[in-house]
Amino acid sequence: MAARLLAAPPTAPEPDPFGTGVPFGTDTEEIVAWYATQLTYTDVRQLAHAIDTGTAIAVGYTAASGSHTVRTLSRIRLDPPHLEAWCRLRDAERVFTLSRVHHVMPA
Repeated sequence: MAARLLAAPPTAPEPDPFGTGVPFGTDTEEIVAWYATQLTYTDVRQLAHAIDTGTAIAVGYTAASGSHTVRTLSRIRLDPPHLEAWCRLRDAERVFTLSRVHHVMPA
């Protein structure tokens, strides 16, 4: 029993807002989930992984004008509540609001 207590993490994991019974795997997942509440848990994990590893990702995005586009993003930096990334569609650095990302796909 003492060995199990010593091996336990110092704090409890963050609760799971998606009801899957799985706590967040990283701080990035938790931050993305907080601001991108419309994403599924799988989408949150994919986006957080792309941010953490520097890999490209495609996202469905709704612009402020209401138009829907699919953007392939690389060199993603998290600056809550935004993402700063290179947008391959516009061939330029762009800022994306996390609450307007509605789905995530591999690039």
